[in-house]
Amino acid sequence: MVFLFNLVKKSAFPKGDTALMAVSLTIFLFYLFSDPLIITVLGFDILHSSVTYLFWFSSNLVCLLIILRLTSGTYLGKLPAKLYIIIGLTVSMLLFLAMHIDINVLMNYEPWWFWTFYSITVNVMDVMMIIALLTNKDFLGLLGCYRWVFETKQSA
Repeated sequence: MVFLFNLVKKSAFPKGDTALMAVSLTIFLFYLFSDPLIITVLGFDILHSSVTYLFWFSSNLVCLLIILRLTSGTYLGKLPAKLYIIIGLTVSMLLFLAMHIDINVLMNYEPWWFWTFYSITVNVMDVMMIIALLTNKDFLGLLGCYRWVFETKQSA
């Protein structure tokens, strides 16, 4: 839906920047093709596989790399959603990797606090990315924190 929103917004202002729409399209396609129902229809039973979380990790990694490539010349001040997408995909990737290690390497099959943390955080990251793509605003002040950290390092 965010992609469609940005597509309509782009059609209203055809001379505007296409970066936000391209990021929305990229995320839409990657989330579509990593959806368990779509994958099942294509003949793969990803939910009952030991590589589920690695698949989602890899999908987010490729999506992130494509988004970084698409927006390589775009300044964060002009596209604050880029920072939110980078943070959201990175946190989700790390959680997918941690869940893979927890279940498939450490063989934890009983729910514990980390599983709750994983569930909540992945969903919060998704909502954060959706809001960022809809508004393209620094609604949590992350851009200010980013500037403070990197301006402080460059000044020192």
